[in-house]
This record gives sequence, C-alpha cells and structure tokens, in this order.
Amino acid sequence: MATSPKRGRVLVADDDPTMRLLMLEMLAQVGLDGIEAEDGLQAVASFQSATPDLVLLDVDMPGMDGFSVCRAIRKLETTASVPIIMVTGGDELESVTRAYEAGATDFVSKPINWPILGHRVLYVLRASDAISRLRIADAQHRAVLAAIPDTFFRMNKDGYYLDYEQGHEASSVFATDICVGRHLSQVLPADIAGHMMEQVRAVLDTQHIRSLDYELPLPGPAPRVRQGEHPAPPPSRHFEARLVATGPDEVLGLVRDISERKRSEEQIRRLAYCDSLTGIPNRQAFLETLEAELARSRKANKKFAVLFMDLDAFKRVNDTLGHHVGDELLQAVAERLCETIRYGDLVSRSPANNLARLGGDEFTILIPELERVEDALNVAHRVKEAMRQPFDLLEHEIFVTASIGISLYPEDGEDCNSLLKYADTAMYHAKNCGKNNAKLYSSSLTMQIMSHVKLEVGLRKALQNDELYLLYQPQIDVPSARIVGFEALVRWRHPERGVISPTEFIPLAEETGLIVPIGEWVLRSACQQAMAWQQPGKPPVRVAVNLSAKQFKDENLTQSVISALHDTGLPPELLELELTEGTLMDDARATMSTLEQLRAIGVYLSIDDFGTGYSSMNYLKRFDVRALKIDKSFISGLPLDSENAAITRAIIAMAHGLKMVVVAEGVETDAQLVLLEQYGCDMVQGYYLGHPSPPDTIHRMLANQCALAMT
Repeated sequence: MATSPKRGRVLVADDDPTMRLLMLEMLAQVGLDGIEAEDGLQAVASFQSATPDLVLLDVDMPGMDGFSVCRAIRKLETTASVPIIMVTGGDELESVTRAYEAGATDFVSKPINWPILGHRVLYVLRASDAISRLRIADAQHRAVLAAIPDTFFRMNKDGYYLDYEQGHEASSVFATDICVGRHLSQVLPADIAGHMMEQVRAVLDTQHIRSLDYELPLPGPAPRVRQGEHPAPPPSRHFEARLVATGPDEVLGLVRDISERKRSEEQIRRLAYCDSLTGIPNRQAFLETLEAELARSRKANKKFAVLFMDLDAFKRVNDTLGHHVGDELLQAVAERLCETIRYGDLVSRSPANNLARLGGDEFTILIPELERVEDALNVAHRVKEAMRQPFDLLEHEIFVTASIGISLYPEDGEDCNSLLKYADTAMYHAKNCGKNNAKLYSSSLTMQIMSHVKLEVGLRKALQNDELYLLYQPQIDVPSARIVGFEALVRWRHPERGVISPTEFIPLAEETGLIVPIGEWVLRSACQQAMAWQQPGKPPVRVAVNLSAKQFKDENLTQSVISALHDTGLPPELLELELTEGTLMDDARATMSTLEQLRAIGVYLSIDDFGTGYSSMNYLKRFDVRALKIDKSFISGLPLDSENAAITRAIIAMAHGLKMVVVAEGVETDAQLVLLEQYGCDMVQGYYLGHPSPPDTIHRMLANQCALAMT
C-alpha cells in the first residue's frame, strides 16, 4: 500500500524568489515542508502532482494571477478543500474580497509579519484538519458548522444580533441567549461596541470585508493586589472578528479566538525583548524604551537620567564559585533592583520597563521626568546601598558592590547612543575612583577615557613593534663597593609621545593583563643580556627581574623561567626574581607552592619594597627567600629622620636574624650610604651609585671595574 504523505507540506507560489526563500525559512522553523512554484501555471501543476496540505499563494503573479490559481485549485478538488492563504497588498481591501470570493481560506497582508507567518499557517492547518475530521465524521452541514472553532453571528445595520452560534473552541464569555435580540452595546464593553459598530457601517457601505481585534476580560473576581505592588492585568481572551455584508442591511460575523496566537506573539516578543536569565528587559527593549522617552521628553521639554550599573566583584564570583552561582547572583541582583525601584517610587510609574540587563553584570535604569540632578544621585545611592547587602545563594553568602555612572538628558547628549555611552564612561570613572561609587558624566571624562584607550591600544602594539626596552641599575656590594648585580627596568618609547613613564603604563598593563606577556619578554631579554655580561675568570653578575602579581599567579610562570634560562644559557643562581609583599601574601598557600617550584629551579628570590606590605614574621620565615629590599621611602629621610633610621636598622637586624641579605633601594647621598654601612646593610642601589642605564653603558662599567681590580 502507498503510504500517506507527511503532514505539513505547504505549496509556496510566488514569482519573487526572495519572498519564496523567506516563506520557506519561516515554515521550516515551525516544522513544515515547502514546495516552490514560480508562477501560476506551475502552482496548479504542483498542486496536482504534490497534493500539498496548504497553499500559500501570492496575488500578483505574471500570466495566471493568484485569484485564477485559487479558482483553478478549487475546481480540481474532489473531496475536502485544501486551505489556501493568499498574500495581498497591505491596504488592498478589494484584493482581500476577491481572495475570499475565489475560494481563499485566509489572507496575509503585506508587509508580512515574518515571525508570526509560520504560526498562522499552523493555525490554518489545524483548523483545516479539524474541519476535515468533522466532515468525515458527519456529513451534515449543520454539524460541521457546529464543530467549527469560530463563532458566527448575524447582525442588522442597527447593531442588533439576529443570530449567534458559538463555536466549540470559543471562549464561553458569551452565550446565545444573552446575545440574540440584544444590541451589541449591551453585550460588549462600550469602546469595543462602538468600534465594531463603525466596522459594521463600513462593511455595508463598501461591501468589503472588515476585521477588528479586541480583548475581553474573563468573568471572575479581580486578583488581589498587595500594598506597594504594581497590579497585574486581569485574565482575558483575545478575539478577531471579521465582518462581511450578506445584504444591504445585514452582516455576517466570524469571531475567532486568537488568544493562542497572541500568546505566541507575546512569547516571540519576550524572546526578542526579555533577558532569558533574569526575566527583565534586555538591551533591545531598553533602547526602544529609551528612544520613546527621548521623544516624550523632547516634546514636553523634560529631563531624564540614565544610570549604568556594573558589579565590582562579579568576575571573582564566577572564577571562584562557578558560573552557576554567578547566574544565581545576577537573578538575585535583578530581583533586588526591581524591589529598589518599586511601584510608586521616584523612578517611574512602571519601573519594570525602565530597568534592563544589557549583558554580563551590566544593568541600566531610566529615570524619567527628572526634576533635580540630586534625584538621580539619590536613586544611584539607594541602588548602591541595596547591592552592598549580602546575597544568600546556594549556601554561599556573597558580598558585592556596584559602580554606577549617570548621564543626563539633554545636558550630556540628545540621542540614545550618546546617553548610554556617556553613562558607561561615567561608570568606568566610578570604578577607577575606588569602586562602590556613583559618578555623573562630564565631558572631561571622555577625553580621559579616550586617552586611556589609545594608550592601551599602543601598549598592545608595543611588544610586536619593539618599542619596549630595558635599562639596568647597578646593585653594589657595600663592604667591597663592587658591582654584583643589576635590576632590569622596562621602559616604553612611544612612537608619538616619546618615553612614557613606567608609573603610567605598568598599572595599565596590570589592568589589561598585558603584564604577563610583557613580563615574559623582560625575563627573557634580561637573561640574554646578563649572559652576555658574564666573562670567564671574572666574578659573576646577577640580574634582578620584578614579577608582577599576575605573573606570579600565572600557571605557566615556572615553565617560562625554565625556558628563558635554557634558551639563554644563564645559570639559575644568576637570575634574581623580585616579588612584593602583597604578591606573596595574597594567597599564602598557593604562594608556598609556587616558591617551592622556583627554588627547585635554583633561582635567587627576594622581597621587593619591603616594609610597605603586611608580611607576618611567621610567613616571612616560611617563604624562605634569599633577600629583602628595603623600600626607598624609608631611605629617603636618612640620616636625619630618626624614625626611618630606627625602622631601617630593625629591618636589617631582622633580616640578618633570618639569614637573609638586605638591599637598600633609593640611595641618593653619601651620608645615606655611610649610615647604611654602619647598620650592616649588605647591598645598595640608587642614583648616587648609578642611574638606570642601557646595556652598553653597563658593559663599560663592568670593564672599568675589572680594570681597577687588576691595578
């Protein structure tokens, strides 16, 4: 036996290949197969050969137009009619009338609402299947009409129901006995009744089909509303009524319950405009709300504010607790924001529309009808305080803070993109000012941000363009006054700005993560240069390289050190790695593991800028580093500053007690050098003993030292 064809085959007839392609794509998205026809003749032939379940037919086609095709198909049918949906021009009421007269089942007006097209076809297919099943079950015409899901009624020109037959799938809002003989104003709400009466007169005057959509509340008590809550809309059903004249004084109405279609449209709208994680509006929805508010405020000469909020510690939550906890946090943040800008608050009469998640941990809030700038700052402060309260999520108590930027209309911008961008800029400034902050936008911020971004772009190119270079500052052994090592210091020669201070670009490198590749380059270059300075029979010279916190935490650090030593041939004991107290104390357990790996290589380890951090004596002993470098802030006041002198002496004594070498940084006078020698300091460096210099200068210094040693 031949198998029956698969349900869901649609014949698409249109002479425009682009329209056919779009229709086929929309049908495929709802699980329907498509057959193409380029003109009317081909459409009729395809209908005969392929026996489709539905025909989607364009009206305007060369040769045999859609009306002729529709009539030809109806003549070919011997049993049940195949649904035919005709695509008409947007305002071509005559085309719609002719479509129904030719035997069309439904019509779609141009421009086509593409996301709804597939659902509408599915609905027509379902309706067609229902009618077919009912015709097979009962051939009686009245039974078929009774089983049709739509409601029929007859109405005279004055608006009185003459007949009313409720469809079996229609909502039971009305029954026949409350409609027949009554005026529609006694059945429908006044505004809907008035609109329908206008359509009845238009149908009788023009003899053209008219339709209207309306919404009716379901009977029952209204839902209770708690104090302070925005009332939810009552449950309702959506209907589409189509009216056609059946005489000079009478119309026939077809009422279709389109609640399911409306739900589908709402679902599509939610997918397009709602954030899937938090349920609040997304970026697109916020931009449209902002555009509408911009038009209202411009017309009414009102002000409004845009708040741009970013969580300060969100990345840490994701990295330490996992993305599932991060998602829970974002949901909790959205809920707390909704509570903070509650109904009846300053922010808006409908706060849900004024709050959005742009993406990640970024949220925006629109404050319309702003009277004073202080009002925006007050809202920002309230939001900031709300975020500071702990979040109890999945057995974790999480603390975060928020940085908020504020832009104002019309002071800061008169278009959506500018206002959003400037609020973002102000938020960035709030982060730079210590986070947990709220800042208003100012034009000077843009210049700062642009300069910062430009510098970051330049820094990313600096490595590949060989703009970075190293200088070396000598380290002197105090008892012998001999150069025993050098500290490698990175510099940047910008092609436009010249030499940029490390105090400007090193923090930027830390912030952007570029410090890791830059640090690796410094390590390799310093090892290569130090190897070039070594001479047979001469005392070895050590090179010191600073490790940033990000470098120290990089899982590839040990391998990078091994690789640099192997490729350059520098003995491990001639490489000194300097770490700050803060770096060592950030995660003491992980620090111990990394230090053990580095000690196993055989490199020399020291603590840089000692005295400015928070090392405990217990950890200092466990870290087992070779040297301490006293921060120059303690040396600068010597010998007159008695407190600095006492601290310096104590650090030297403590270090010697732990069998550590002491290096004093920032030595600039002979008096400082003499005092440090009295205190027993082992090594010194500073401008008094030698400025940071290029390799050629260092080579001459070493040559001179060798020459003096031989005399």
